[in-house]
Amino acid sequence: MSNKTLAVCAVILLAFVLILPGCKKEEPIEEPVDSTAVVDSLEMLAKLEMVQGMCICKDCPSWVECGEKGGYCHEMIGKSECITEKKGCVCPDCPVTKEMGLKYGYYCIDGSHKEIDAKMIEEAATEDEPEESS
Repeated sequence: MSNKTLAVCAVILLAFVLILPGCKKEEPIEEPVDSTAVVDSLEMLAKLEMVQGMCICKDCPSWVECGEKGGYCHEMIGKSECITEKKGCVCPDCPVTKEMGLKYGYYCIDGSHKEIDAKMIEEAATEDEPEESS
């Protein structure tokens, strides 16, 4: 995603969040706009651009050419719709791994870093639950 595209996305997002709710004068805005959410969205888009720019997914033995761009570690992309076989993984060697402090691999099959973290937490919580006695 180019800087120009990112800027256009930011303007559109701001229009929806800031301008459109105030279009109906008879209905006052009851809640203030959460500027933190806007900033978080813009940061997520910037991180997506960085991930896609540094991504080496296409060099992976598991890669399947189907029109996807890679960057599966990013939460806005997640699992591949095409890659289903684990034939090797370049995630540990990817510059995104170092830049973002990622610790897993096979994001193309297992989902984004955030999705895998959530699964790990859920699994750990399930293991910690006491077993029911019969």
